[in-house]
Amino acid sequence: MSRRVLVIDDEYGVRSGIQQILEMEGYTVSVASTGREALGLIAEGAFDVALIDYQLPDLDGLTLLQAIRARQLDTMTCMITAYANIDMAIAATRQGIDFFLPKPFSPGDLLGVIETLLRHKTLREEAATLRKQNEASLLALASEKSQTHSLVSSLRDAVLVVNREGLVVLANRAMASLLGKDDSELARREVGEVLAGDAFAPLREAIASPGPGRRVFELALGERSYMASLSAFLGDDGEAFGRILTFADITDVQRMAMEKARFVRTMVHEFRSPLGAIRGQLEVAQERTFGEDLAPYLPFLERATRRIDGLVELIGDLLSLSKIDAERGRSTSHEPAVLPDVVGEVMDLYRERMAARGIKGETTLQGALPAVPMGAEDLKTVLVNLVGNAVKYNRDGGSVRVNAALRDAWLRLDVTDSGLGIKAESLPRVFEDFFREKRRETRDIEGNGLGLSITKRLVDRAGGHLEVRSEEGKGTTFSAFLPV
Repeated sequence: MSRRVLVIDDEYGVRSGIQQILEMEGYTVSVASTGREALGLIAEGAFDVALIDYQLPDLDGLTLLQAIRARQLDTMTCMITAYANIDMAIAATRQGIDFFLPKPFSPGDLLGVIETLLRHKTLREEAATLRKQNEASLLALASEKSQTHSLVSSLRDAVLVVNREGLVVLANRAMASLLGKDDSELARREVGEVLAGDAFAPLREAIASPGPGRRVFELALGERSYMASLSAFLGDDGEAFGRILTFADITDVQRMAMEKARFVRTMVHEFRSPLGAIRGQLEVAQERTFGEDLAPYLPFLERATRRIDGLVELIGDLLSLSKIDAERGRSTSHEPAVLPDVVGEVMDLYRERMAARGIKGETTLQGALPAVPMGAEDLKTVLVNLVGNAVKYNRDGGSVRVNAALRDAWLRLDVTDSGLGIKAESLPRVFEDFFREKRRETRDIEGNGLGLSITKRLVDRAGGHLEVRSEEGKGTTFSAFLPV
């Protein structure tokens, strides 16, 4: 029997694209462009999976999700949206969403999510069957090589099944790993022994107290954070027949939430300071502070122009970061770059600036070098950032050297300067977004702290890695290792 999928999205292209992909895989697909249309289709028949867009013309995705859950439908749900953020993901999870898939996504991502949801649905259906079985059959599940056992064992989330007597009847490999045990050691043990320790105290109390519905807890286990979900099996008499406990690792979600807050604070500072300066400089001209003659105002207007150029550069770098992050993990098609051509182009770009400060530029390309496994524009961005920093943070009369050579399975590209150097305590942070070393010597050097972050992302995406060596007052070497 073909599985039924409901696609709820107000964009025709998205609806029809998903429908074509899923129908080619043998699924029966219905589509809706509004929340009310979706509720009408749900009233007419059951669906195995519902893909819900967050922003609909009449209802938001969370309201529609509540309506589906209120009908107690056995439908797996997945939120799809181009406006993904951490707050929405947590809110959807707390309201019972089964999966969260940000747009844009590939056909492979879509089919993988559908298959995962259907496996979870099969698990739920088999778990519901357990409610009608007696305690002996539930205990026997621990050693039974059933489809349910195989499904639970393969789940990424940690799963623990407990009977009404408080005995563990099933634990998958993820749960055993989380508890530092072998899964065979957990079967038929008291749940209080298995979940020992202060961190699990709320779970032990919840398991001991009967009650319907699903309860959610947030736990810290070592350096990791987990969202624990406890659901009850209820018998015909309304008493708890057993409990299913699942752990989902939300450490990365929390880290992203903190990174988001830090990023927003930094962005406010990065924009507010130059905008305030620009406004002050323009007000001097607007209020005719120095009289009607234009000449005294030209330096103020020039500084305002430089500030505006800096903001334009910042916006461009932010767009580059966003594009690189959006493409992370995807295959990118491009012609491999020819290293000598790009190195020559970048050195020519900075030749006039180096000559004005008496900085000597040298290039050494050792032997016949293979093409670089990244596009020419990406390689140019990497070199512009590295050579640009080597010039910017150099001393008058210094030197900038670009060397490239094969080293085992790597193409090594070094950019070395004889400039100010980097303090030892700052080296671990040089690739962080917006990081700039605060020193008297660097106070007047313009920059937004994104160049090295972009460079590292591009090198990582090409399968390589970036290293830095520096000595304060003597210079710095950045080394990009690219696979050949």
